[in-house]
Amino acid sequence: MSTLLGLLASTGLRIGEAIRLKANETHLDADPPHLSILETKFGKSRIVVLHPSVVVHLRVYAARRDNMLGNLPAETFFTRRNGKPLRYDVNRTTFVRLLRHAGIKTGAGKPKATFHSLRHTFAVKRLTLWHRDGKNVAELFPYLSVYLGHLSPVDTYWYLTATPELLETASVRFENQSQDRRSNP
Repeated sequence: MSTLLGLLASTGLRIGEAIRLKANETHLDADPPHLSILETKFGKSRIVVLHPSVVVHLRVYAARRDNMLGNLPAETFFTRRNGKPLRYDVNRTTFVRLLRHAGIKTGAGKPKATFHSLRHTFAVKRLTLWHRDGKNVAELFPYLSVYLGHLSPVDTYWYLTATPELLETASVRFENQSQDRRSNP
């Protein structure tokens, strides 16, 4: 579960994409390491490049999974002890229990945390990092859309939440640009 949650949080994958991922769609030794996410929502396929720290955890998981399964064939990368694919409902129940155990609660009137919340957080974090690094967010936004597997950037906008951190980095960048314009008319 920890590897699955880590993958969702670090890539913005949909839970269904992660639990349907086949072992031959994980290219952990490629340069760069990546996942082939094939024929998902809207019939789209895409390459999801992985951070080296994610690759380390996926390799450890794969070795443990192979050791546990022995000679049993596995239908998917993430698997149950019998080699069968993970079941969404069981993992959802486990996720809810983990949230409760960790004391993670949502505020009144706020939506409950779900696997999909990790996807939203990924998108907001990516924008925040781009703002902080002084990148042209408007220019990069379509790349985020493709990475998330959306048909167009319009489909990505509803993922974004005005978090305090995102608003602060955007505000600082706006202020710096305004000062530059006043200094260099």
